Amino acid sequence: MMLRTVSSPDTKHPVLVVDDEPMIRMMMADELRALGLKVIECGTADEALDVLSSGTSVSLVFTDVRMPGTLDGIGLAHAVKRGFPELKVILTSAQQIPPGTGCDGFFAKPWDMPHVMRHLKAILSA
Repeated sequence: MMLRTVSSPDTKHPVLVVDDEPMIRMMMADELRALGLKVIECGTADEALDVLSSGTSVSLVFTDVRMPGTLDGIGLAHAVKRGFPELKVILTSAQQIPPGTGCDGFFAKPWDMPHVMRHLKAILSA
């Protein structure tokens, strides 16, 4: 399991970035860190659930929809909403997602990074 955590005084709990593509995951994580946020990176939904089940406090889950493993991003969103209903979940994909996913937001790939960062900051500040 790949897990990188960076501390920052600007947020209380880290953002969990979940994507099976290392370069895409690292790009998003780096953008979030540039905002002064803590980030935990996971390559699969299973890894993300392991982090959450460990008791690690997380502010937000930002996950790709299509990933290998027992759950995709939509399955992860459902699992998070069942087990951690107060936690915000943002989905991202190059394809449209079906309605009723239970997520708190969606960003289409390729990202308009300034737009995504503004919205994520607003969600985390709420």
